[in-house]
Amino acid sequence: MNKVLTVVCSMLSCLLILAISSPVPATVGQQRLKKTETHKYTLYPAPGGEKDPYSVYFPVKLDEPGLITVDVEVGGGKIKGGEGSPFKVWIVEAAGIKDKKTNNIQNKFIKKKDRFKTKESITYAVDAGELSRTGGEYVILLSNLGKGSHAVGTITITYPAMEKQDSSEPRQRVKRD
Repeated sequence: MNKVLTVVCSMLSCLLILAISSPVPATVGQQRLKKTETHKYTLYPAPGGEKDPYSVYFPVKLDEPGLITVDVEVGGGKIKGGEGSPFKVWIVEAAGIKDKKTNNIQNKFIKKKDRFKTKESITYAVDAGELSRTGGEYVILLSNLGKGSHAVGTITITYPAMEKQDSSEPRQRVKRD
């Protein structure tokens, strides 16, 4: 009987130690920030081709280091056959955008770029040092490099930031001059 009681007590103590040292309670307090934005876009034909693309941009502000993920999908439009992949998605430091022009971005500000025809997904990891240097300000760009192509679609951007809470106050109206 003593042996059975000893075995039961030792098993219970092992289970108690496993329950206390389990990583589950630690991960609950370490949840990462995550904000997801979905936008519809229209890319009109580029007036000057690759030298003067038609671009739309989406600014993002990171609150902590982490991964920027961009998923872009063309839902309609016209893609000319001879232009290859006329569309481009970019992740750029906000400091690299001067006067909202996208045809003169220096390479040191371009973090990731890829061309696509109908669908693309790109990611870029921001570490603590880079977050401090950039202030967490980045711009996601979609560009149309083709003169004969245009597209409409959806872009989904996920990055480490706080979701803004809806305010119960009414929106302020601003009078324009």
